[in-house]
Amino acid sequence: MTPARMYEYVSAEWIEAVGAIIGDLLRDVDLGSLDYCICEDLTNPPFGRANTPGGTLSWFIRISASKVEVRGGTLGDADIRIVADYATHHELSRRVWAGNPEVAAAARQHRQRATASGELRIDGDLTAAPPAVLELIAQLHDPVAAITA
Repeated sequence: MTPARMYEYVSAEWIEAVGAIIGDLLRDVDLGSLDYCICEDLTNPPFGRANTPGGTLSWFIRISASKVEVRGGTLGDADIRIVADYATHHELSRRVWAGNPEVAAAARQHRQRATASGELRIDGDLTAAPPAVLELIAQLHDPVAAITA
């Protein structure tokens, strides 16, 4: 098996690769009239990497009219917004969890500490997300972690 190509976290190439992963995961899913957006705004990005006027490094997934858009930037109308310190979220985003309960448990603890310290927050009610979005979120982490440098 050929190892996955690695991309700089939230670079244009990474966003394109994530878009391809999402396309594969949603290939056989009836998106119907689903209209939903998830946005990640990463604070304190490395020098020169911010892509918003607010100084964050941001990207989003928008599902609308049976189309999926994955792009850099932020959106004001996101249903779910993850706001996180770049270094904290990068560390969480590049660890593959599948088949390793210790890594998954460590990631949960790291996420809880980051939330308690204010380095990570989720705005919006994730429990109210449509089933197709919840399934996408459940399946997306490991394939994305596998390509994240």
